[in-house]
Amino acid sequence: MVLFHGWLDNAADVADELRVDPADPATLYGAAVDAWGGEADLRLIGNYAAMIHCPGSVEVRLSRSPLRAPPLHYFTTEDSIGAASVPRVLEAMGLARRLNRRKLIDALYFNQTEDEGFLEGTCRVGLGSIVHLTPGRSRVSRFYDPLSYYRRTPRSKIEDYVEEVDRLLTEAAKVATAGARDPAMQLSGGLDSSNIAARVLRVLPAQQRLKTLTYVPHPGMTQKPIIWRTFDERPAVEAFAAMHTRIDPHFVDNANTEFDHIFEQEFLASGSGQPHAGVQFRYHGIWAKARELGCDRVLAGDSAETAFSAYGEWSYPEDFRRLHWLRMVRNLQNDRLDSRSLFRKVISRAIIPNLPDPLWRMWKKARGFAHEPFNLSIAALTPMALRDYDVIERARAAGVSYERDSYGTRRQLLVDNFARGDCEGSDRILALEQIYEVSSRDVPAHRPLMEFCLGLPSDVFLRDGSERWLARELGRGLMPEAQRTSLNLGVQYADWHARLTPRIDDIRQDLARARAMPELDFIDFDALEHTLDTWPEESTLTSGTYFACAFTVPRVVAVIRYVQFMTGRNTSGGTSLS
Repeated sequence: MVLFHGWLDNAADVADELRVDPADPATLYGAAVDAWGGEADLRLIGNYAAMIHCPGSVEVRLSRSPLRAPPLHYFTTEDSIGAASVPRVLEAMGLARRLNRRKLIDALYFNQTEDEGFLEGTCRVGLGSIVHLTPGRSRVSRFYDPLSYYRRTPRSKIEDYVEEVDRLLTEAAKVATAGARDPAMQLSGGLDSSNIAARVLRVLPAQQRLKTLTYVPHPGMTQKPIIWRTFDERPAVEAFAAMHTRIDPHFVDNANTEFDHIFEQEFLASGSGQPHAGVQFRYHGIWAKARELGCDRVLAGDSAETAFSAYGEWSYPEDFRRLHWLRMVRNLQNDRLDSRSLFRKVISRAIIPNLPDPLWRMWKKARGFAHEPFNLSIAALTPMALRDYDVIERARAAGVSYERDSYGTRRQLLVDNFARGDCEGSDRILALEQIYEVSSRDVPAHRPLMEFCLGLPSDVFLRDGSERWLARELGRGLMPEAQRTSLNLGVQYADWHARLTPRIDDIRQDLARARAMPELDFIDFDALEHTLDTWPEESTLTSGTYFACAFTVPRVVAVIRYVQFMTGRNTSGGTSLS
């Protein structure tokens, strides 16, 4: 028996080789495992989770594709096993509802590197992994390591790199739109989604129009303009749409959507208590608009920066270390954002990132700068929780503790990109697909594209002082020059003050109720109350205030509501938190 959730991009080729029906992915997947065993998942390209059980056997084989995949959760006891896309099904199989305290703490600290689930005793199958599950035992093997593709692309002319990425991105757009009747594209005014949208238009039928969905700020936003920052994507999107007349742009401001919009529906649909539910409310408007427009698929570019749109900032310390000093100096001299002297730029951007951690901390201390992990600023965890669960040390060991402000190597960046898998976002994507009845695709997560880009040399991403050089070249002639050459960064949560300020009293009540719950004693309620007491009268993007108010508060509220939902504290009775 084979259960399969997802899709295969190379189904036709595999089916032809195995002589099976490409229209049935479950049969195709089973035939591939029969034919190729442990190599099957490497030869299959797609986005899927699968289960295989042979009659008469007590073992179940679970797997998830590399890079992106639907979620797959499991548990095993001495006399039973269970696996499902959502944890609530595991409860129906007899698993007790006991929340995993360590998992909640790690989620607040943005450490999603371990496979433990939000329910005690559950795990999730990792991306690019196979789990052989029997009563009382699970055997995990990881068949795919994206870092193995680092620097594996053969050296070539720069033009050849651009041409091949263009071809692969077009291929990615083709497989992402396959089978969709009327896809919609999430579109910003930057480089990533615009490059993708241009390729989507290439592969759609010549007469088919493309609906695009763009998030714009709340009408009451009061944030003052800041140089090199873009708050409203509308003008750039409209200019891009004017260049591509088959685009029908749609704009969503979520004016009537609160940050805690349908939390309970999300918790039920995903079974997950991810804190980011509190800051990603804007996607509800995008998905609701897609359904309203009759679209059957939402296309996104979430993986673009890991693939073709990396900034390349690691090249400065890399070139210094490898004695490519002329290239390093040329890049620093041509950097239009940093107005400091060349000497200061060499010190701060090329030499300091190469220092080992102890020397780097000494340098920060000597300069009077704090060097605590950035994770602490958004976690709101008590010192006791940090100590009892070795939170900081485990995050450091996993490579996801944000203490340093720049990467010394691209490998450090990629470890950060891949250590958390998909940041458990697949649970939320599955929830959105259930709630809005629209499917989704992360276009640049297409494996051939990602693997090629992972192997590219650094000077493809940073060239003559231009960060994201490859993405800019890919956009040549396909987007307005002002957009292609812009150095502005989009800020999608610049309207935080207008959205959250009217909710302060509600948030205080949330914190007051939660403070009385022993299950939530790992939360630093005093720090959160201080944030509310010192709430700024005007909007700001100054990092200390911005992250404490715009991110920490709604993230913690999301976890509070999840625990209350799962323990029944909003109704009656309750269950335990282990």
